[in-house]
Amino acid sequence: MTEPTGGAPTPPPSADQAGAPQPPAQPPQQTQGGWQAPPQQPQVAAGPAPGVLYADTITRVIALVIDAIILGIGLAIVNTILLVIGGWGAFVITGILYIIVNAVYFIYTWTRLRASPGQKVLNLETVNAADGATITQDQAIRRWLYLWGPAAAAQILSYSGGVVLGALGLLVALFALAYEIYLLYSVTQSPKRQGYHDVQASTVVVKRVA
Repeated sequence: MTEPTGGAPTPPPSADQAGAPQPPAQPPQQTQGGWQAPPQQPQVAAGPAPGVLYADTITRVIALVIDAIILGIGLAIVNTILLVIGGWGAFVITGILYIIVNAVYFIYTWTRLRASPGQKVLNLETVNAADGATITQDQAIRRWLYLWGPAAAAQILSYSGGVVLGALGLLVALFALAYEIYLLYSVTQSPKRQGYHDVQASTVVVKRVA
């Protein structure tokens, strides 16, 4: 029997079509005024083990500030002594000495204590990303170079004196600042909160909560 309009009869749905679940309808995207839905933020992993979380960016920055204060106090004391002994030339010695002390400070504490003093205060640890083991000296050196290398190079150039080296030191310092901002950004974009320096050294920073 045909429809009243004269069209062909509508075929009945097949058995497969009748029993198959239909996909849910997608909600329409809001496009009025050129607005589009923001991209999804990267999913943050809860943690590698019970009672251990991947450390958030703010806590890691606070730990670095604590470490900077500790190193700064020591630098100020040494610089004062050297100024009394050697005059203004002491700034060059202090600058180089600070880089050496900074490297020893972090590399030693990461490999012996699993955390810098600033991290210890906040229950953070820098560990091997694969299994949570204490990082090796090679990992610690690579992590320090990728974390502080550009800043150390800028400091050496700025203390070397001369117009050419001074100007080059300024350029390297600007690059170092941009690089540190990138490191912070890379931490926020990683599900495990691994910065670029962590990826290069195969490390991860965790926080113990239990």
